Amino acid sequence: MSCIAIVGLGNPGTQYVNSRHNLGFWLLNKLAESQKINFTEKSKYCAEVSKISLQEKSFMLVKPLTYMNESGKFLKGLLANNNCDLSRSILVHDEITIPVGQMKISIGKGDGGHNGVKSVFSELRFNLIRLRLGIGSKQNPEMDLAKHVLSKFTLKEKATLEMQARHFLNALNSLMTEGVEKAMNLYNQSLPLNFNHEK
Repeated sequence: MSCIAIVGLGNPGTQYVNSRHNLGFWLLNKLAESQKINFTEKSKYCAEVSKISLQEKSFMLVKPLTYMNESGKFLKGLLANNNCDLSRSILVHDEITIPVGQMKISIGKGDGGHNGVKSVFSELRFNLIRLRLGIGSKQNPEMDLAKHVLSKFTLKEKATLEMQARHFLNALNSLMTEGVEKAMNLYNQSLPLNFNHEK
């Protein structure tokens, strides 16, 4: 049976927890919690891995433990050795062009200037399906991009993310079980009705 990889991007280390760049890790942790499963470190592939089955499909959750710019370094071997189907695999990552609390499902859109996505696509030679989670744009044009993506969410932003977590997980679940076209139709249209975005 082939496996579908769900790869969440982030930086390892406690200093990066709750940073904007770690939303991929955050959502995979939420998924693991909802399924009552744990991650196991695979030192050979410099990653934390967990496996689940949903609707008779096999999934491997992957959190690369290389730093963001080298996210794809060990992925090729890991996915190949677990018989993962690249055409159905999903990349979950932060997106600067989308407001906090919003998301977008994309496919075949390139890396968009995201170094982690660039590394994964470069190593795998394949554009994965992407679940892009908004972190909001820089507070001012002069701000260094690296400083912005490594900054922590405000308490208000964290509350927004927690409120939206179930919506994000539903979108990921739809991607996993129903496929990219149906998931895009369902989740790229609008925010859930209970979401009130404050500018």
